[in-house]
Amino acid sequence: MSTKVKRPTSILLIFCVVLSLSAGSAYAAHRYFEDAKGHWAEEAINILAEKGVIAGYPDGLVHPDNIITRAEFAALITRTMELPKPDGQDIIIRFTDIAGHWSESDVEALVIAGIIQKGDFADKFLPDEPITRMEMIRMLVRAMGKESHDPSCPCMLGFLDESQLSGEEKAYICTGKHYHIIDGYPDGTICPDKNATRGEAFEMLVDTEKAKEQIKKEESEKQPVIKPEEKPSGNGGSSYVPAPQFSFTLPEAAYTADEIKVEANSRYVSSIIWTVQKDGLPAVLTDIIKGELTADGGTVQFLQTGSFTLIATVKNSRGVAANYEQAITVYPMVSADFKLPETAHTDTAVAVELSTENLGSKAVVWSLVKDGVAVEIIEALTGELNPQGTWSVWPW
Repeated sequence: MSTKVKRPTSILLIFCVVLSLSAGSAYAAHRYFEDAKGHWAEEAINILAEKGVIAGYPDGLVHPDNIITRAEFAALITRTMELPKPDGQDIIIRFTDIAGHWSESDVEALVIAGIIQKGDFADKFLPDEPITRMEMIRMLVRAMGKESHDPSCPCMLGFLDESQLSGEEKAYICTGKHYHIIDGYPDGTICPDKNATRGEAFEMLVDTEKAKEQIKKEESEKQPVIKPEEKPSGNGGSSYVPAPQFSFTLPEAAYTADEIKVEANSRYVSSIIWTVQKDGLPAVLTDIIKGELTADGGTVQFLQTGSFTLIATVKNSRGVAANYEQAITVYPMVSADFKLPETAHTDTAVAVELSTENLGSKAVVWSLVKDGVAVEIIEALTGELNPQGTWSVWPW
């Protein structure tokens, strides 16, 4: 009799535990934030919460109208794209202020993926600073794989404040607008330098994922039909290819006579094109430098003077491009020459004829060595030395 009573009780207890665990799992998968209710970004917030990209704050809220930092946005993109954890050896571009920061691995993963590039934030990422709308747009367009913009595109954006944008910024915004990840404000502005809110970040992240699906569909429609016998063999595997990483060294200044060694570091680079700008304008590379540059760098000599920007455009095996540039100022090589007789007497005036090249307005400093020891000129000579002409000097 006692056995018959215990058995159904045991079954009932197990059944209740299973139901409890299932209910908890369902609740975690559909987490709801009270402050998202009725918010314009509510749908995006719910999508990201369901995917586990966002979990909210300890107070149970998501605070969509708060300003979002660079570190927070970096973490969101990394989670959304499900990027692999970075290998320290894969990092060529390093920021000096993220070591030990909670977002360090997220930022480095984005560097490897080419979503953050060298020229974006200089040497410091400033992870706790607010991220601007332009910084978000640039990173999201790269995340879509659409960084290369048609140079013939007029980029007629239709924003009232687009005159403030650079050509590069217009290209990124043009792509973002085309794929509906950025629409601007109701007053007709884009406000590229405005600090972004968490709600804006959530909405743009979800729109970027939708854009990726659109791009994938467009590309599949363009691909030719492959016959079964033409399909490549293998077990498939991941098609993820890290973005190209490249850097090179260049001194801040040099002279036209200097031979400059350009040392390059690269990973995931399949091709490279070197270009140059002089005083901010494109120039013919062979007119500016002598020597050969490859993916490994090279040794060059600048043939002209001025301010130059050397640019390396690299691509990986998937055609994803990245630019790396360094600026250098090149000065003319100054030369000076004068002649003296081998011997003279203390009562004889000696004419010193000075000739210079590329001196410009710079001064000539004279010095004197007597019997192997440096001495003051006024102690050994009378007369005057002047870089502008010929003067007579009388030795003591």
